[in-house]
Amino acid sequence: MNINTTPVPNVVFDTYLKELKLAELKVLLIIIRQTLGWTDKRTQSERKEMDWISNSQLVFKSGNSARAINDAIRVLTDKNLIEVLSQSGELLDTPDKRKGQQKLYFRLANANSATVENKGKERVQSCIINEANASFALNLRRNITELTHKMRITKETLQN
Repeated sequence: MNINTTPVPNVVFDTYLKELKLAELKVLLIIIRQTLGWTDKRTQSERKEMDWISNSQLVFKSGNSARAINDAIRVLTDKNLIEVLSQSGELLDTPDKRKGQQKLYFRLANANSATVENKGKERVQSCIINEANASFALNLRRNITELTHKMRITKETLQN
């Protein structure tokens, strides 16, 4: 059974939905769709960890200007929600490092902690993630695969 859905981490809704501007949210959701929304062709059962996404693709898919996209990428990397890598795997964490790169690869960053406001003071608070999700990006894929297997077993059980 092919379920055409993209799993979006709860932290996007629980923490970042109210913090991110529309362009930032759109870019984040496009990256989630292009990674977690696709099965990795090499493994066939796991979701993609990263994907090459051109600036023109981000402009087209989001409906935002190239400048808005670049600003959104800067904010998302500063908030440690995404990581941008070069073709060689080098982390491009600043606009200067990204400038002039032929291809940019995007992936979700390790989002085990989120910045939240508490009485006007900013502090880092651990997200509520069950113990099986100690490493957000890696374990999310495993959990999705496990859930998919459970869903198949349930469906087969129901048909019998």
